[in-house]
Amino acid sequence: MCVEFTTEQQQAIWEGWRDGESFRLVGDRVGQPAHVIQYFLRGHGGIKPRITRRNHRHLTHQEREEISRGIAAGWSLRRIAAALGRPHSSISRELARNGGRAAYRATIAEHAAHVRTKRPKLTRLKQRPALLQVVRAKLTLGWSPEQIAAWLKLAYPGDPVMRLSHEAIYRSIYYVYRRELDRGMSQHLRSGRTIRRPRKGKQALGRGRLKNMVPITARPASVENRVEVGHWEGDLVMGKRPSAVATLVERSTRAVKVVHLPNGYKADAVRIALTNAFKDIPEPLRRSLTWDRGREMAEHQQLATDLSMNVYFCAPGSPWQRGSNENTNRVLRQYLTKGSDLRRFTAEDLDDIANRLNDRPRRVLKWASSNDLYQAHTTTSDQQAIPSEPRAVH
Repeated sequence: MCVEFTTEQQQAIWEGWRDGESFRLVGDRVGQPAHVIQYFLRGHGGIKPRITRRNHRHLTHQEREEISRGIAAGWSLRRIAAALGRPHSSISRELARNGGRAAYRATIAEHAAHVRTKRPKLTRLKQRPALLQVVRAKLTLGWSPEQIAAWLKLAYPGDPVMRLSHEAIYRSIYYVYRRELDRGMSQHLRSGRTIRRPRKGKQALGRGRLKNMVPITARPASVENRVEVGHWEGDLVMGKRPSAVATLVERSTRAVKVVHLPNGYKADAVRIALTNAFKDIPEPLRRSLTWDRGREMAEHQQLATDLSMNVYFCAPGSPWQRGSNENTNRVLRQYLTKGSDLRRFTAEDLDDIANRLNDRPRRVLKWASSNDLYQAHTTTSDQQAIPSEPRAVH
């Protein structure tokens, strides 16, 4: 299965992969079957290798040919060096590395130089076992490489050796020729993939029409600017039918709640479960809820009345308008995998998963955790009511 691709073919493969094409379509670009393309991409972990460029101080193949011709003509090293515009010491070292004047061959010398440029260099994870142990432990906890990289800067501010970029962590997991972190570590990533894939959006589809919906455009500015705490976004995360859970994300602190749906995801069951979940939240911290247009919210008017909070709905085919919740649901797939029976999770299991997410440092929160921010507002709301303008339930 080892197929040698030309530079142009490799470029075509990476372009197709970047554009989100399937193995078969990428294979059609270069005239190879899908399994050959898959083998090639998996060898690189789906990560395009960096293009190596020759340093201007290094001799080129053409210059080595000129050296070979100069030797055949009986020129001195200084004369060869002058013709190439190089120091004579560079020519002397080049000959010494490749058998001297009698044995020097330009093609052989060029190949030897190419091999030397690819000499193995230990990565930082291999050089620093303590760093490797920390990174492995955080990955096992479900932290993303970006979260780990940011946490390392905060945890070891005076030790630059204990630093690592998130890209280096990804390469150590996926790149087959490195892989300081064994391939099994990919299962701890949110996607669980064994090969890194380029991002490609999916076309959003509508999910029905409800009565008397209040559009998202009616939300006040205090919701849009995320300054006021207590505005939530929600949706369902589906498992093997008929299992599902509901997810709630507070827009300002990004605090997550995963709601158990023991009685299914019909409208009445979802309303009852959401009502119970919100009643555990202090009243000043439940101001509004924004949802997609799913049929599970058919009883949204009763929900709004029971909780005295406004319920808004995204525009048709625009679930991205509740982006915090969409992003969280992708993260939750690390624990609530597609096609699995979510009924095996108890309410306590779901609370534990939510707490894992809430305890992680978040870039959007300047690397604070949702727990830190949300609990501060919870304590304040217990001591005194948070002032707010009167809210009319639509």
